[in-house]
Amino acid sequence: MKKICHTIFLIMMLVNASALHAQTIPNTATRTTVFEKFVPAIITLSNGKTLKQKSANIFLKNSSLVYKHGMLNMEADIEQIKSVQFANSLYVRVDTCLALVIDSIGNKRLLCASFIDENAYRNQLLNERQITNFELGEHVNVTSTDISSDKSKEYPLNNVFFFDINGKVVKVHERNIKRLTINKNRRLYKITIQSAGFSWDNPESLMKLLDLL
Repeated sequence: MKKICHTIFLIMMLVNASALHAQTIPNTATRTTVFEKFVPAIITLSNGKTLKQKSANIFLKNSSLVYKHGMLNMEADIEQIKSVQFANSLYVRVDTCLALVIDSIGNKRLLCASFIDENAYRNQLLNERQITNFELGEHVNVTSTDISSDKSKEYPLNNVFFFDINGKVVKVHERNIKRLTINKNRRLYKITIQSAGFSWDNPESLMKLLDLL
């Protein structure tokens, strides 16, 4: 009886937490960069060295680091980067992109890499108005020199979440996470993903899962 009451209490807590604290990462953007203007950053290289960059940003086409070099917008070599610290946000390299550190529990972190979904954007343009193939190519072909902000545009974003557990990075997917869940937490794992308000795209929901791993 005591175990049943405890389970019911956990379910109620999960439902309430989802309803009161639901958070989402934006799924659209009106510019091709994370920050409206280029801002200072501290870059940690793969060899451990650090350097300061006065004007840097995250480019949403491929979630890469871009910086100002005179009048030019340059894209950094992702293979040379370990992390990028902005004033209020930290990005770490995951394979060939930079992912935002959303939150952490001890030595476990939730990461998110955001990309402009060019296929969705192309379909969006086609649905909104008649446009020729030539014009479509010009509108959708986002390059590292196309650092723009246009509130009349709305770029769909593809947000990819990762769990960083003791330095091992795993893409967030139900199959992957189920395998990582320790036996004593399997029941709570099922309760969590079946609770009202749970979403695989919701950082609040994902932090609950991260706590079980």
